[in-house]
Amino acid sequence: MPCMDCPMRLPVLSPFFAALALFAVMAGCATPQYQTTVRMIPPADAQGRACVQDCEAKKAACQSACQTRFKACSNALEPQVEARYADALKQYELELRQYAAALRHYEMQLRFDWLHSYPFGHPYWWDPWPSFPPPYREPAMPTREGVRAQLLKSNCQEDCGCLPAYDACFVGCGGQRMSETVCVKNCPPEK
Repeated sequence: MPCMDCPMRLPVLSPFFAALALFAVMAGCATPQYQTTVRMIPPADAQGRACVQDCEAKKAACQSACQTRFKACSNALEPQVEARYADALKQYELELRQYAAALRHYEMQLRFDWLHSYPFGHPYWWDPWPSFPPPYREPAMPTREGVRAQLLKSNCQEDCGCLPAYDACFVGCGGQRMSETVCVKNCPPEK
């Protein structure tokens, strides 16, 4: 006979089931992704079109000068790339040794825990060395290209702002800049 005065007990969810349920809910609620396209409408009159041609010439000159400065900066960094790459390799070697020592300690701890977890001897039907992923991430080996990219990003400017200046010039000549944002993935249903 059920107890009428007893509090009702709710079932306890296992952590695995709770994580699975959370993943299922999150997978169903993917966020929409949008893409913005820009359309340039030139001015109708001849004077406006001539002005736009002047804007395009200024943009081409700006981009050419910017590319020249970027190449010069990139070439000037080459001696630093080699020195930083050598330092990165030394740091990688140190991190790799620390990782190997931590991994050996982790594996020894697993074996020690396994040996003392069975009071009635060794269970021969059980895997004697269970393989769990180590809690440490293996260090990534640096590359010369990665070091160069990091130096370029921190020291050389690749974008000189030529396009925003062109857009302002284009609109100043009487043209129109139309931007449209459209959903391209996981779009909400249309109403």
